[in-house]
Amino acid sequence: MAMSEQDKGYFARRAAEEAEQALSATNPKARESHLRLQRVYTERASIGDRSPEQLEGQD
Repeated sequence: MAMSEQDKGYFARRAAEEAEQALSATNPKARESHLRLQRVYTERASIGDRSPEQLEGQD
């Protein structure tokens, strides 16, 4: 089953929120954590619910 546009939008919003948190973080470890979460949310928003196996060989 494909991920809904609503779900993709949620992950995109969360990625944006994490980016903002990273910019305002004063603690380097907190900044790093927010950036890591941003990448995960961005990836999820862009690939949806496809499994890593489905993505192999698409490079």
